[in-house]
Amino acid sequence: MNKIKKVVIPVAGKGTRFLPITKTISKTLLPIVDTPVIQYLLEEAVQAGIKEALIIIGYSQNDVINYFNTESTYVQKLSKDYEEIKYIKKLKQQIRISYVFQEEAKGLGDAVYHAKAFADKDDFALILGDDFVFSNGLSTYGIGSLCKFYEKNPNYYLGVQEVPYEMAYKYGIVKPETQISNCFKIDGIVEKPQNNPPSNMACVGRYILKNSIFNYLEKTKVGVGGEIQLTDALALALDKEDIYASEFDGIRYDVGSKAGYVEATIAVAMSRNDLSENMITDCNGLRLRYW
Repeated sequence: MNKIKKVVIPVAGKGTRFLPITKTISKTLLPIVDTPVIQYLLEEAVQAGIKEALIIIGYSQNDVINYFNTESTYVQKLSKDYEEIKYIKKLKQQIRISYVFQEEAKGLGDAVYHAKAFADKDDFALILGDDFVFSNGLSTYGIGSLCKFYEKNPNYYLGVQEVPYEMAYKYGIVKPETQISNCFKIDGIVEKPQNNPPSNMACVGRYILKNSIFNYLEKTKVGVGGEIQLTDALALALDKEDIYASEFDGIRYDVGSKAGYVEATIAVAMSRNDLSENMITDCNGLRLRYW
């Protein structure tokens, strides 16, 4: 059976939408309740059966490396063995974590190309740090849903979600070749279309990429925003290979935006027995009251 065993997680963005806190802490370490985003992303990968992770960071993000250091002076000086620290140790046993520095922010395509040595000859998963997928009690969700498709038919798979047409300019948008279904073939993809998007099915941070993506990235020219876009490399791949798109299980939140971050925090908090009994939300699910 075909298995995806590796995942790439780029988190090298500066997080300017969350200034001033991101002046001192990486955005991926911002907590959803009491657990940072990056830990949730690794947990999602573990649930999908993935064994190795490459986290792509910037040169000012040693705090990401330090977070997973369970032998630090801080930990050694704790008065007891906290369960939270034990859990991180267990997580590191389940998935091998390595890091690579992205020297400059040249786009998602450039970030993915930094994973060439890590991927070696293998196909791999890609999880974007701004897209948090809440499991909502499911054992397989997010990238795990795409891994299931890959096991049956190893190809490129893009995680997509329906968005309002007027918001399509913010996303990579796919053009379905076949009728939209649980998993459908595409025959086009465009990054942030300003006019006449080919559909309203947007790429939302979960991908299965074949190893051939590196060949296409090498041929990809600078695109939207003056960056190397993964979407443009996928468009090149479409000339020779099949690419599929699928919605995935779980609830996706854009934690790169303040509103999405708050919504994700509320969803997680409401799912926890130690918190939900002492809070209520209004009908919009955004206003909290504690007692």
